[in-house]
Amino acid sequence: MELDVSPFDSFFSRTLPPIVSLEMVDSNGTVVFSTTGKWLYPLFELELFIKNHSLNPKEYFLHDRIAGKAAAALTYRLGFKNVKADMMSSLAAHLYDKHNIHYSYEVLVDRILCQTETLFEHLDDEQEIYSIVESRRAKSS
Repeated sequence: MELDVSPFDSFFSRTLPPIVSLEMVDSNGTVVFSTTGKWLYPLFELELFIKNHSLNPKEYFLHDRIAGKAAAALTYRLGFKNVKADMMSSLAAHLYDKHNIHYSYEVLVDRILCQTETLFEHLDDEQEIYSIVESRRAKSS
């Protein structure tokens, strides 16, 4: 469903500031959430932000620096329908296609070179991916 018509079409050409890893933008182009975190931590920060502010992710655009399969699973779980990644794996793109999420990328790669991408290569249950990532995150805290 890459680059389908949506109210966010103009946002698919935006760029992230150099130090920022993830932003959530409203339909007016206002950044409502921004972080410089690494790995999947920005998506967990965003999850908390969304819950604390009772927001509906379908009404926002998500711009991520790097989106592998785990990031795509978390993004889907959060409820986003419009996503851009500066670098996206084909595993993430496949998951976005599966769930009719509009997406764009600057660079598409077969896979993100990290253990997390390898771990989930053959796993297609988004809830199971979330549970494993959440468990790994809790152990590292």
